[in-house]
Order: sequence, then structure tokens, then C-alpha cells
Amino acid sequence: MSRKSSGVSRRDLIKSAVGVSIFPTLAFTKGEAKRENAQVVIVGGGYGGVTTAKYLKKENPKLSVILIEQRHFFMSCPLSNHFLAGLMELTPLCFAYNVLEVKYGVKVINDKVIGIELDRKVVRTSQGYISYDFLVLSPGIDYDIEDKPFYAEALVYYPPAFKPGSEHIYLKKLLSEFEGGDIVITVPPPPYRCPPAPYERAALIASMIKRNKLKAHLYFIDANERPLINSEGFLSAYYDLYKDVATYVTSAQVKDVDVRKKVVKTSYGDFKFDIANIIPPMKAHSILESAGLLKKGEKWVSVNPLTFETQVENVFVIGDASMSYLPKSGYAAHSEGKVVAKLINAKLMGKEVKEELLQMVCYAMVDDREAIMTETSFKYEKDRGRFIPIHREDNQRKESTAKRYIEWAKGLWRDMFG
Repeated sequence: MSRKSSGVSRRDLIKSAVGVSIFPTLAFTKGEAKRENAQVVIVGGGYGGVTTAKYLKKENPKLSVILIEQRHFFMSCPLSNHFLAGLMELTPLCFAYNVLEVKYGVKVINDKVIGIELDRKVVRTSQGYISYDFLVLSPGIDYDIEDKPFYAEALVYYPPAFKPGSEHIYLKKLLSEFEGGDIVITVPPPPYRCPPAPYERAALIASMIKRNKLKAHLYFIDANERPLINSEGFLSAYYDLYKDVATYVTSAQVKDVDVRKKVVKTSYGDFKFDIANIIPPMKAHSILESAGLLKKGEKWVSVNPLTFETQVENVFVIGDASMSYLPKSGYAAHSEGKVVAKLINAKLMGKEVKEELLQMVCYAMVDDREAIMTETSFKYEKDRGRFIPIHREDNQRKESTAKRYIEWAKGLWRDMFG
């Protein structure tokens, strides 16, 4: 993969990617008087919501737990690039929510949340009002496109595939029917959902071009100066494996997408395409703004970085919608869900919970058989009031890492639905 750059000055991308928050102290969760009856409502059935629901009921079977999710089944974004590139079917990525009802007694409501009234402690759906004592919000992301109207039409024809479901299915259809020509993939500035995901997708689509011996070229247009994580591993793969079928364009901001002329206009130049994967900037789900948890101009919800509680008592935001020290990823949401479940149960039992910093793991494929990975821990600098990520990257592409990647994902799914 050849590389082009528009020469934008260097920025601290990793800091932006993990969404570093500044809080003054690390504290202990205070216990409350023991309560026998309480109802927890969880909005969003992704990695964060499912994990919270399961662990609440697993540790406290008498607790009333309601999970509200519009979709009728769970689909994993982790490993979805395997599906797009033809390395995996869709079925292994999908799970039925009724497993949570049958195994753990979670009440699952398939409906859309149309309002949240924090003062009344109710969630409103098309079926009516649901009251809560504790509210866990894990609704995920929306695309931040209001000030860039060209995205609205572009995303209909060339979906981002960063929300699970129909976007992935339609992009997969475009890729399956592709017989040659030019492909464009765009990457927004951080923070966005899963920092390595666009870079993995570009590698796997370039690999697909070579595997299928297509007369095609991939233009990978990145708003950033380099991959946000595992940059050495990704760049090595791009230049060693794909220099003849792909061009990596860095520091290039998308200015317009002309769907009819099939042109992406950037700060670096124009790129014609036959099919495209347009990935726009992202923000927290709009339901959080309507609930009053987002101030004007904010893209992500501020939370206590250790408890994920908002400024409203007993209201938590986890997963990609929150602004915390963790990267936006399924693994992070899963970990946060466990923390919040433990915290809520501890509050109900009148116990205290020691707060701990979480650790992250990210895997990414760089071709059909090999992967790279990163483990990230965090330290808190009390005098400066900030969290510092410590990355341990394995940038040597290996088949053994790819196998661990699959087992890692399966382990998450077993933990959520098993």
C-alpha cells in the first residue's frame, strides 16, 4: 500500500482515541442502607447492556431487571470485518436476547425508547412508561453529520457499518457484487467506535482484492496522520502486502461526497470510486441529548470515570456514549457493564466497592490469516488529574494471534449469553 499525506501537523491521536477524562480523585463507593426491592432499567442491548443485565441478575436473582432494545437479536461488531471480507458467516455473530430471559430472568422489551424523564425516574417507549430505581444507559453511537449534509445521502448508498445489523448486510452485498474498479474507505478523526476497526477493514478488503484476483484498487482516506493504535503493525502490513492494490492517504479531511458522480472530495484531492465505505464522525446516541445528559455542544456524556455514574444519582452511562479514559469498544463496554452491575448490587446490599482501573485488549486482522494486538493498562496521575494509557503492542502479524482473536471474541459471547 503506497502512502500519501497532506502534511497536516502532528497531533496527539492516541490521547484523543482513548477519550482521556480529568477527575480530581480516586474514591471508594459509599454503601447505602440495604434495600430489598428495586428495579433496574437498561437501555441498549449491546455489549454493555447485555453484560450489565446478566451480571445484575446473576449476583442478585431477586432484582427486577428490564432490558430495552429495539433490535430482536444481538449482533457483534467485533469480528464483523471478518463477515464483510468473506471470512465468516453472519450467524456466529448473532445471539437471541431471550437467552437472558430463560437463563437469568431478565425481562427483555423489544421496543424503541422515545423519551427519558430523569425527574420522574421513567423511561418512555411506544408501549408506555417504565419506572426505575437505577438507570443504565448503553445506547451506543449516532453519526455526527448535522453540519455536513452531504453525509445524509452518502450513508444511504454507502453505509458506515459501524452500527450492527442492516448496515453490515448492505455493505457486504456491495462487496460481494464488486467485480473490479476503485474502492474508497474513509476514516474520521477520533473519538469513534473501536479505534482499530477501520484499519483492520482496509487490510481485509485489500486482502479480498488480492484473494479474488480483482482488477481493483483501494483508496484508504484517513483524517489522521497514522493508524490510531498498532500503527507499526498496520503500516507494515499495508506496505508489505498491499502496495500494489491500495493507497493509504493520511491527514485528509472529507469535504464532500458526490453520490451521483461517485467522487469523495477531500482536503488532499478528489477520489473517484465504484463502491465506497463512508465512515463519518460519531457522537453519543441522540436519546442522551433529549434526556438532558448532554450539554449543548457536547458529543459524549461526562461520567465518573471509575463508576460511570452521571451527575444524576443512580443514572449510569456505559459503552461508546460515555466520555471516559477507556477507548470506545465492545470490550470496554463489556468491562464497564460488570463494574456497574457490581456497584448497583453493592449499593442495594449496603456494601462498599473498591474502584479499580480497567484494562483493555484489542485485536485486529491484517490479512486473511494473521493478526496483531494491543493490551492497554492505565495509571492515574493524581497531581495532574489525568489517566495515562500504557500500551503493550504486538505488531508482529501472526496466525497464532488471529486464533487468539477468535477465541477472545467467543469468550466474550460465552460470558454474555452463556
